[in-house]
Amino acid sequence: MTTSTERRVPRADCIADSAGGITFDIAGTSAPDAVLVLKRSGGPGGVQDETRLPLTPTGEGSSRAVLPSTVELAEGRWEAYVGDEAVEPGIRDLRTLLDRTPDADRITVRVPYPTADGRLAVRCWVRAPHAEAGEIGLAPERGAMTVEGRLYGAELGEGAVAEARLRGSDKSYRAPVTGGDGGAFGFTLPYGPLAEQHLGKQALWDMWLRPTADAAWIRIARILDDIHDRKNIFVYPKLRSGDWLAAPCYTSDNELCVRLTAAP
Repeated sequence: MTTSTERRVPRADCIADSAGGITFDIAGTSAPDAVLVLKRSGGPGGVQDETRLPLTPTGEGSSRAVLPSTVELAEGRWEAYVGDEAVEPGIRDLRTLLDRTPDADRITVRVPYPTADGRLAVRCWVRAPHAEAGEIGLAPERGAMTVEGRLYGAELGEGAVAEARLRGSDKSYRAPVTGGDGGAFGFTLPYGPLAEQHLGKQALWDMWLRPTADAAWIRIARILDDIHDRKNIFVYPKLRSGDWLAAPCYTSDNELCVRLTAAP
């Protein structure tokens, strides 16, 4: 039983909407001058930005803060605090983030999630334009993977290509891209040309899309759902290509890659 002298750690239930807004219902604080602080981690000093949201008491030691979709948040990971105290994650209602079909050229995604050390944070992406990865398939008979996706904020045209770039190197390989209705795109990436250029025991090839011959490159990622970190959730079978094993994968930022490892 909680007594009047005991402090309650702030704990937030979150409701996300498809436009990028989040409502935080926080138990454990009801002071009229309290604020919810979102701090973006990273950089030499550990914190680059912060956004302060007023907390409105709702009774029984609880308060509510609202992050409107119109409030700008830079891309990154934002941890939640009340004063100097980290907020614990409660129930997260993320149903509206499933199967999103944005109608804007500028894509904003905000996903509340629990950090590894038990804190509440918000993963934010801001992409314009954006290439959303969809179905990832395997073609063992061709030693390749197939990728379907959808392009937002740009149009496919002549000279559209996908490019795999060996991280930490200037090596790359391009595959032609086909287009469809509503920004749909697709391509097949053979693993053989990557394996022929591969050095070392393991390497990552980052996947990019160029919609037309003279357009800027767009990083291919999958962000239009409720998963803040796909890296250890979406695991694909490996195919052998010469002396290497190759498989599609995602980074901790949900960006599409191909991983090559030396075969045993």
